[in-house]
Amino acid sequence: MPHRSREQLIQALLPSVRRAGDLAMMRWKTVNQVMTKPDGSPVTVADLECSTLLCEACKQLDADIPVLSEENSASLFAVDGPMFVIDPIDGTKEFIAGRRDFTINIALIEKNLPTAAILYAPAHRRLFFSDGMGRAFEEDGKGHRRQLPPLAKANEAPRIVISRSHLDERTRLLLTKLQPSSVRHMGSSLKFALIAAGEADFYPRLSPTMIWDCAAGQALIGAVGGVVLRPDGKQLQCDLEDGTMIEGFVPSATAELALAAVEIVGSTAVS
Repeated sequence: MPHRSREQLIQALLPSVRRAGDLAMMRWKTVNQVMTKPDGSPVTVADLECSTLLCEACKQLDADIPVLSEENSASLFAVDGPMFVIDPIDGTKEFIAGRRDFTINIALIEKNLPTAAILYAPAHRRLFFSDGMGRAFEEDGKGHRRQLPPLAKANEAPRIVISRSHLDERTRLLLTKLQPSSVRHMGSSLKFALIAAGEADFYPRLSPTMIWDCAAGQALIGAVGGVVLRPDGKQLQCDLEDGTMIEGFVPSATAELALAAVEIVGSTAVS
């Protein structure tokens, strides 16, 4: 465990995450320089500035906890103890396009599992966090805080949130089989937050992604009784010994819905 409790760490980081949100909003809709990373994905000045701010905040809070950010992942290393994983702006494509669905994310990882996290959608003025004590909260733009209740059983026709950018053939076939009552397209880890808040039931991501894309969302959903599985049905873990890429994930309000989706994925052949 860190020197401070999980709850103390998260509470201490909230002001820095809000500052990162303010910084992102200053750059939003005025993006005039987009760079390309070695993997071909875009990065902006706002990504780099928010990464620097959040990494420094984590180091000042507890210098003994290593920090891994999407924008410094070249310094990847596996650790035995806790570590912070940061995605300074998740949904960079949304950010560049001037859409609101981008988020700022910090997760505390312990024994390969996210145990506490902050997920902030500044353009929506919605901040979510899990305190590592089995609780999750939402704050609005006026600072009003509410505890998120445990997730209820999903409807027979689930409400699905899905990526704008990663709708592949397997995901289309899964949607056909599940027969959702609604499908909402959006970017970033905000989809995890909507499940945690009881506004959606399920989010399939069946193509490869990175640890920092899901760590904060996984902690948030877990705090209210939801699950995040791998497409093979096993619990999603953040094991840096395997690198930072993961083969997709299935966040769900209930284990039953997640397992039903996994069974469909496993039995569906894409020609």
